[in-house]
Amino acid sequence: MGSKEVLKKLYEGVNNVLERVSFRYEVINFPTKYRERSIDIVANSKEHGALIIRVKDLMHVNRNEAQDLIKSSLALNAIPFVVSEAPEIYENIVIEREGVYLVNLKTFQNMYSSEDDLIALYRRGELFVKVDSEIFSRKRTELRHTLTSLSSLLNISRKTLETYEKRGGNITIETAEKLASVLGEEVIRPISVKDLREEFASKSVKEQQEFAGSESTHVRTNLKKLFNVDESKIYEIKRSAPDYIIKDKEILITVDVTRSRGYNMREILVKTGECLKFSRITEAGVRVVTDDAERAKIIKDNLSAFTDKKNLEVIKV
Repeated sequence: MGSKEVLKKLYEGVNNVLERVSFRYEVINFPTKYRERSIDIVANSKEHGALIIRVKDLMHVNRNEAQDLIKSSLALNAIPFVVSEAPEIYENIVIEREGVYLVNLKTFQNMYSSEDDLIALYRRGELFVKVDSEIFSRKRTELRHTLTSLSSLLNISRKTLETYEKRGGNITIETAEKLASVLGEEVIRPISVKDLREEFASKSVKEQQEFAGSESTHVRTNLKKLFNVDESKIYEIKRSAPDYIIKDKEILITVDVTRSRGYNMREILVKTGECLKFSRITEAGVRVVTDDAERAKIIKDNLSAFTDKKNLEVIKV
């Protein structure tokens, strides 16, 4: 099967999963050349939250792709997924690489199904699953083990076992086998979408500030003044329709059409149209920012044709 056929099948498979579990989603087509973009699908659901998805025929995720996925996910409270049918990605394994989560289509399907597949997270050469804190506590009590006796039996520190009982957490397959041998298999559970969301959301403020970027400082400074936001809340996106996503009380998706960008009118209209797809899914506002008064008027006239422009505004700086 050729690359185009593989990608078509992947898109169909991902879209089928999203529809089955009642996600609203949009396919993003900017840049128009597939290899030049980093975001393919934006999805959102009241029950499951937001997803930013890249669909790939290969396992490799380059730095620009990863950073766009991470930054847009931080800004939009989403999970960054790469769905790929590369043979190196095994079923029911979520690979964390460059800060994003790689899965094959079957794993993506299983994560949103009611089946009891044991899904593991692969990170830095180790496989991890979850320990269920409630079941851990109940089974330990039923079997009349103290944390001290269990520690001695399993050769795991009492402090670590206490953490499992209070908060659960990620455990290696080796540790999972030890726990299951004494407390039973039900004490182990798969990695879930909720787990990935909590892990990703727990990224430190320092990491968020780092991913907010340090390039295009002049534009970022103008945006900071224009929208009265801290610079750490401005995320530069390099290979998708938004040029910046601003995360504040209101999330704003910004199209930078200042003269330094060199976009022609067709590109501006296409980018804005694709940004409105983000807006429809995330309810973010879209702001087209220009430093040319005459161009601002022309852009407004051209954008009047958009039917869903209630969240759209052209701003002259």
